[in-house]
Amino acid sequence: MYGWMGTILRVDLTSGKIEKEPLSDRLRLNYLGGRGINSRILYDSVGATVDALSPENVLIFGTSPVVGTIAPSAGRITVTAKSPLTGILGDGNSGGHFSAEMKRAGYDHIVFTGKADRPVYLWIANDHVELMPAEHLWGKTTAETDEEIHRELEDPAIKIAAIGTGGENLVRYASVMFEICHAAGRTGMGAVMGSKNLKAVAVRGTKGVKVAHPEAFVRFAKELQERIVNNPGYKELATYGTPCLTIGAHSRGLQSCKNSLTNVWPEIEKLDHRRLKRDYYVKALACTACPRHCNQAWVVRRGPYAGARGGKVEYAAIGTFGCACLISDFAAIAKMNSLCDDYSIDIIEMGDTLSAAMEWYEKGLVTKDDTDGIDLTWGNADGAIEVIHKVARREGFGNLLADGALRAAEQVGRGADGYISVHSKGMSMCTADVRPLKGYALSQATSTRGADHLRGGFAEQSNPLQATRRIYKERFGTEEAAFAGSYNKSTVTVYSQNLCTLTDCLELCKFNTEYGGVAIDIKTLGNLFSLVTGVETDEKAMLTATARIYNVERAFLVREGMTRKDDVLGGKWGSEPIPDGPCKGERIDPEKFDKLLDEYYQVRGWDSMGIPTASTLSALGLEDIAEEIKKRDQ
Repeated sequence: MYGWMGTILRVDLTSGKIEKEPLSDRLRLNYLGGRGINSRILYDSVGATVDALSPENVLIFGTSPVVGTIAPSAGRITVTAKSPLTGILGDGNSGGHFSAEMKRAGYDHIVFTGKADRPVYLWIANDHVELMPAEHLWGKTTAETDEEIHRELEDPAIKIAAIGTGGENLVRYASVMFEICHAAGRTGMGAVMGSKNLKAVAVRGTKGVKVAHPEAFVRFAKELQERIVNNPGYKELATYGTPCLTIGAHSRGLQSCKNSLTNVWPEIEKLDHRRLKRDYYVKALACTACPRHCNQAWVVRRGPYAGARGGKVEYAAIGTFGCACLISDFAAIAKMNSLCDDYSIDIIEMGDTLSAAMEWYEKGLVTKDDTDGIDLTWGNADGAIEVIHKVARREGFGNLLADGALRAAEQVGRGADGYISVHSKGMSMCTADVRPLKGYALSQATSTRGADHLRGGFAEQSNPLQATRRIYKERFGTEEAAFAGSYNKSTVTVYSQNLCTLTDCLELCKFNTEYGGVAIDIKTLGNLFSLVTGVETDEKAMLTATARIYNVERAFLVREGMTRKDDVLGGKWGSEPIPDGPCKGERIDPEKFDKLLDEYYQVRGWDSMGIPTASTLSALGLEDIAEEIKKRDQ
């Protein structure tokens, strides 16, 4: 077998039984790898009555057939389970080096079931797989856990996935941290890991990955690398990392600030990426096989947060802790970032929840009596830091916020949910404002894991308009969809979602595809897949595979009771115009968006309620799901 290692590792944490199961042709040929296979296993394993934090939930780690090769950025991993934050399909995707190590150990996927009766971690060394006691690790940060496991197993090359106190205490948006600073951050996968008493997974692999057409593959991989490094956006992202996106978004009016009360914040200049590089930079770091090396190791050298350090601070941290909470001190943001990594807490959900709490505080919906005496005035970094500690420990006010902004708002009452910036299906999103970008808004609203900038992008985000118009004319037969404000976005949104789905199935970085403005599209990724696996394919076959995967994920949501009513942007962005800045007045027009949703459903092959039709499912080889939906509707 080429590409895939051919093995799923199944670990029953309740009994301690460990089994190695062949990866079936059905899974690998229909669902490809990574997110695709994970989603199908989840659909088959977890029903609507299963609580996300119960032993009946599964936790799945998934690599891909191209991981472990020299394909550019082929080193990501998807972690999947039913989400404790949203109650629907959940997954988080991370970079780093763990995925390639797991693949070289001989495993395409790991499926955890049940719950250990005490804290444990899984130790994998090629064919040797063993559950190890982890009582001594419980309560430690992810960095402390990583250090201790390396000391115990006496091999510096081991790669480790771990949770901190946030995961142990079942914070509903806890992340899984890979090698300390890489996060599978969204949807609360760390809480599922904690609910199973699984503290960490340590892996060491020395096997090779077989490639079907090695000479042609090496040539093609080099060509893809050249496309990446010759892209106009390469240099800035490689030099500064994702913080370079913040100032640009703000200058275009696309950066929401102060919990979406404004899109204009003069203090943002203090967070300019060039200043961050000058004052805090240590060195650039790269994920497996990635030529972009956008991770920027940093350290705070002076001031009240001196000594704080980490592997990277992303745009998401600056957007949520900085812009949304009006904290203009990068050292404080870096400290908050490192705390979230140590505790294994999703930065986006934490920042959005914090900014909502700050507005509740400003409006008098919560007072110091509610916040344990913490001053949550806008921009108060020390107060925000104390809240993060309390969230991780589920203490006092932190216990309320540990369930996420929506659940917290229900407890606060008095219309607190009206002060949440934006969400879809129970998950908050990054703070780049989508109201002027109608296709991106549609992608957020119809994402299969809740509001999410990584489930679908938009070409106008990354390409010059003239190039975008040409691409859209050639591919979709119209130039109109290239314009950000156009509601003619159904076909391009489906394509974009399919591109992101395929990228996740191959476990590549989206920055190194059309999503990031690089000339690597679905057809190109199909060629890469064929050269590695030997499976002959083309663009049409890849589009069919990604549509199959997206429909399985959608069917999971439908089984959980979600329909058209849930394909919306909740919160301020769904109802209010942008108040100021270059995009002042931009809004999501309800009638036009409703019509766009109809068109999107038609392209997807779903009915007017957003439920996949029997004919669509049958055409994708999903007759079993079609039959299940039919029985449920009878």
